[in-house]
Amino acid sequence: MAGGVSVTTIVIQGVNGYDVHVSDPRASVQDYLDVVNKAIEDNQLYRGRAERTDCRGCDLCCQERIPLTSIDVLRLKAQVAPAESLTGFVRTHANVSVDGGAVDITLRLDRQGRCQFLHPDGRTCRVYTSRPLVCQSFICCPQTKRARKLRERIVNVGEDELVRQWLLKNRQLGTQPYIDRCLSAPAIDLRDWSETPFSGKTAYDEVLLREACLPGLWKQVFG
Repeated sequence: MAGGVSVTTIVIQGVNGYDVHVSDPRASVQDYLDVVNKAIEDNQLYRGRAERTDCRGCDLCCQERIPLTSIDVLRLKAQVAPAESLTGFVRTHANVSVDGGAVDITLRLDRQGRCQFLHPDGRTCRVYTSRPLVCQSFICCPQTKRARKLRERIVNVGEDELVRQWLLKNRQLGTQPYIDRCLSAPAIDLRDWSETPFSGKTAYDEVLLREACLPGLWKQVFG
C-alpha cells in the first residue's frame, strides 16, 4: 500500500488479475500510480498478450492509442522539448482528432505505427521516467470493473484538461488550433470545456483521486 491506495492480486477467469482499493481520502493519482507500477514490476500478474513474466522488451501495447493528460505533456515536454510551448508540443508530438465538438489528443505514432519514443532496437521506452499515465497504469491482464473504471476516469479527466488548456492557449495566442484529423465538421468551443481536478496542477501528487472520481465511482473504490 502507498498513500492509502492498494492493489490486490486476485484470480479472474483462472489467471492472476488485480483490484484497486482506496482507504485514504487524501490519496493522490501519484499514490495510485505507485502501487500499480509496483504490482506490474513484481511480475505476479498474468500477461495476456505474450508468454512472458515481465513487460521489458514487449512493445505490443506501444502500438495502440496513447491518450495524453495535461500533466503528461508537462512531463514529456520537460524531458524532450523544454523550449516548446504547449501548443507547439501538441502540434509536433501529438495527434489531434476532432469529431464535431469532441477532441482526442494522443501521442503521435511513428511510420511503423508504434510510439515515437520506443527504442527501435531494444523495444524499450526512451522516456520511461516521463511516460504517460496510460502507459504507467497499463498491463495486459484482467482487472475488476472498478479498477478499470478508475483508470479510465483518471485518463479521461486528464485528457479533458489538456484539451481545455490547448484551446485556451490557442485563444490567448490568437492562433487557430491545429487539427490532424476531422471525422466530422469541427464544432469546438472552449466554453464546453470546464475546469477539471487537473486544473492548475503540475504533478500527479497534486491531483486527489477523490476529486477526479465521480461520486458513484468513489463509493466503489473507497472504504
